[in-house]
Amino acid sequence: MANTFFPLASFKALVAHHIALIERFEERSLAEFSLLFVKLEEHPSLEIKKSIQIIFRDSDIIFEYGDNYIILLPKTDYHGAYKLLEGLQEFLGEHFRDSIVTYPDDGTTADELLHSFQNIVKKYYNIDLEIE
Repeated sequence: MANTFFPLASFKALVAHHIALIERFEERSLAEFSLLFVKLEEHPSLEIKKSIQIIFRDSDIIFEYGDNYIILLPKTDYHGAYKLLEGLQEFLGEHFRDSIVTYPDDGTTADELLHSFQNIVKKYYNIDLEIE
């Protein structure tokens, strides 16, 4: 099954919901997840969508941010997120900066984590993420 692209308007709510599930069920096996920003403005949109659907797992949640992508990677630590990013780099033959934040290392609430995410995207790409 191909990945579904979720509306950006649901991004913050889904991050908060994922954290709430971890806390409610004290599910340590789900305790880590990562957010990844992929800047792909130079590639044709359809080509990228197909590539992302191939590289990322059905359980990953993908959001379009203009011509770029934000990906929520459940049960994935920094190392795992970086490996997925490397797979995308290899597939497209291009190098991307590792704009990755991980729960709980980079924030224990949705607001903290999203603030860290906004900071890293600003640092590497000079993009002010507008997250509702």
